[in-house]
Amino acid sequence: MSDTGLYGSIYEQLRFTANHIDRALVNLRNPTTADHARNELADLLGTIVDKESTNPSVRFLAVIFKQEYPGLAVIASLANTLRQRAPNKSELQQLEELALSIDKESASTLAHIKGRR
Repeated sequence: MSDTGLYGSIYEQLRFTANHIDRALVNLRNPTTADHARNELADLLGTIVDKESTNPSVRFLAVIFKQEYPGLAVIASLANTLRQRAPNKSELQQLEELALSIDKESASTLAHIKGRR
């Protein structure tokens, strides 16, 4: 696979996950969709911290998050919280920071594709 193909695949996965998280964050603020969004985010974060996962996309996201969240404890905690209740203001901020870290990685990957890195 060429570098462009590799980075393209990575970029696609990052954008998919970032959009997924962004959509869930918006839906968390809507009483009608909040419970579904909470469960959806909990499942996504739970798969990222699952050390038994063999999904390469999930493993890649875990590597990205480990750069900013060593051991992924924050992500595991957020997943557990979301399974039990709605996030508080601080937890929402942490979720938004996760989305931002994916956006940054997406921008970096896109720069690789365009030959700027």
